[in-house]
Amino acid sequence: MFWDIIAELLKGVLRLFMNPLLYITIIFTVLLGYRRVIRERQSFKIRIHWGLSETIRLLREGWLAAFCVSLFSLLVGIVLPMEYIMLVTVLSILFVASFYYQLASVVYPFGIAFLVLWVTFTQNWGFTLFGFTINASDLKLSMLSSIPLLIGILLIAEGMLVQKYGADLASPRLQRTARGLKAVTFLSKRLWILPVFLVIPGDTITSFVSYWPVFSLGGETYGFILFPIVIGFQQRARKMLPMYFYPQMGRTIVLLGALVFVEGIVSYFYPILGLASVLVAIIGRILISFIYGLSERKGKFAVTPQNEGVVIAAILPNSPAEAMGLQIGETIRKVNGESVHSEEELYRALQQNAAQCKIEVLDTDGEVRLRQHIVFHHDHFRIGLLLVQ
Repeated sequence: MFWDIIAELLKGVLRLFMNPLLYITIIFTVLLGYRRVIRERQSFKIRIHWGLSETIRLLREGWLAAFCVSLFSLLVGIVLPMEYIMLVTVLSILFVASFYYQLASVVYPFGIAFLVLWVTFTQNWGFTLFGFTINASDLKLSMLSSIPLLIGILLIAEGMLVQKYGADLASPRLQRTARGLKAVTFLSKRLWILPVFLVIPGDTITSFVSYWPVFSLGGETYGFILFPIVIGFQQRARKMLPMYFYPQMGRTIVLLGALVFVEGIVSYFYPILGLASVLVAIIGRILISFIYGLSERKGKFAVTPQNEGVVIAAILPNSPAEAMGLQIGETIRKVNGESVHSEEELYRALQQNAAQCKIEVLDTDGEVRLRQHIVFHHDHFRIGLLLVQ
């Protein structure tokens, strides 16, 4: 039995590389990075992060979440029919290809695929998709609780990724305020892949403990598939700084995921609540995007020109500015003892002491901070600062 499980896990890994969703997501992540670079050069004449930054982070940032979800899926034993997995795959490809990643939240492909099965069940009809016949028999009673549980834990993973990484590659863009002044908005547009082991009907693995699988489809043998779950995120920040906005939104998504997960547990005893919990997940995620988007379209810009000095719009990675701990939204008042009110004045003040840079900044709490750093000959000539003035 042990070697059967190992062999089936290896077969599941091979199935990952047979899934077109994996390659389509990688391609669109590359395009996503280079579109960001083009926008940054249009606003600031320079890119902030390398064009392949999103691609490098695609798998690296989600591996821990993928491991936790896989562990939950395998230990509990959530068996999903291949017809459902095919629906999720097709929907995920459509959402990724749309390039509109507010649609690529994990809840939409998993939730809509469930609703499709629900409709085929209630209306007693079916259709064929890429060789898979999807009909009323595909929706099993156990899925009324297993799918909400899976959506809930995936929403928690999505929220944690947004909370931790949502602000990292948030791209600044210059635009004009109603008064004609320059201001900065920030767009976070990300994709993550979570390779998650799922249990499917198969012909290799039998039930090896009395309780497993908890959510069976009625069969006696099972297999594994390593499925590339895609999590997309897109949201613009304007009124709040990225370092505050995206973690707050991420926490809200985590709370929604926790609510759906609890509803999934309850639906194990009252299956009809499974449909309600999926609807709560979909509608709740739509409301989160809408409410946060609406709140950021009103009110002042967080990063606009200030009379006290020049305001930091972005900081280049591995630059003296980053080493000094300067933050987006802070106002630089003095450089090497000289007051600065424009980018030109900042540059001239930097030349006063080519070896060491001393900066006085006003942080977002209104407190004055002093920072200094040794400047080397290979450092960016403006120490890695992108400004709005």
